[in-house]
Amino acid sequence: MKTRPKSIFDPRYTRLILELIAIRKSKNWSQRKLAEMARTSHCFIGRTETSERRLDLIETIDLMKHLGLSKTEIIRKIKKLI
Repeated sequence: MKTRPKSIFDPRYTRLILELIAIRKSKNWSQRKLAEMARTSHCFIGRTETSERRLDLIETIDLMKHLGLSKTEIIRKIKKLI
């Protein structure tokens, strides 16, 4: 039986994180700026971007909203990544 990679090492999760980083950088936002907008700590953003911490679905959607994506854009990006 083939085993699946742990979700934090799943290539789809890696693509998601890279996409979130790209969106943040396209806005010229630091991790601190995103953390401020999301009302969280910059450590949370840093650990997420380095895959030390795994985002759940709700956190992913919330971060995408704070990055300025609409509901339609969020669904489109998630569908593209999986």
